Amino acid sequence: MGIDAYVHCGCWRDGLATPPAVGPVGFDEYGRLGLLAEWTRDTAEAHGEVEHWLSTGCAHEDMTVAREHLGSGTRHLARALREAGLPVLLRRLPVTNDGFIPAEEVPQVLAELEVFESEARLPDEIVLVVEAGDTVLGDGRFTGPRYRGGTDEDGFFVLDAREDPPVTVFRATRFEQRALPGGELELTGENGTVRLAGMTPFASFLPTTPRWLAVEVRTRSGADFAHVLGMLRRLCAASLTTGSPVTWT
Repeated sequence: MGIDAYVHCGCWRDGLATPPAVGPVGFDEYGRLGLLAEWTRDTAEAHGEVEHWLSTGCAHEDMTVAREHLGSGTRHLARALREAGLPVLLRRLPVTNDGFIPAEEVPQVLAELEVFESEARLPDEIVLVVEAGDTVLGDGRFTGPRYRGGTDEDGFFVLDAREDPPVTVFRATRFEQRALPGGELELTGENGTVRLAGMTPFASFLPTTPRWLAVEVRTRSGADFAHVLGMLRRLCAASLTTGSPVTWT
């Protein structure tokens, strides 16, 4: 899910914008500025006029003062906020491409962002990494028709999903991978070697496919989310200035 967010300017409310040709105009239940009348065949033309007004009504592009592309960052942030026990922002973060943060809740959100970044204690994270270059591959989770696997407290594992229940065919905390003819992938770790049919090497998207991978336990903090937190702060600052909500799209 790719999430964007924006904050409308206050020009329309402060009398600094060209008045809309039709009305009433305001924020709807989803935090979107537009014609408040329900869309019907009879109001379709009026809705179109207001949409045009939003793109031309003042000096701001689309009558917005802030826009950010958060991408999928909110999904990872939501999990961390849940772990940290911070309810206001968690409640307002989108799970779909709609919703908003009301302007009156923005001060609470900013306070939670500060606590989260400076004080939050998050559980350690078990990740699969490329030894050369330290590229992090997340939890190493994968699912296929024959095999599935990932990382846990005992290391990296591969299950044969054709068995019922699935059987562990490989486990290691550090392992070497080697692509073989015929589409096989050979993994060698401290507990032995396995050859997996129909598997491509891990991290093959890198310029050079890595040979060695390992499982690491890494500490986590709110500072790990500095990029998305910065975007949220900019949106909240715009909301405080204009009195408009932060709207997800």
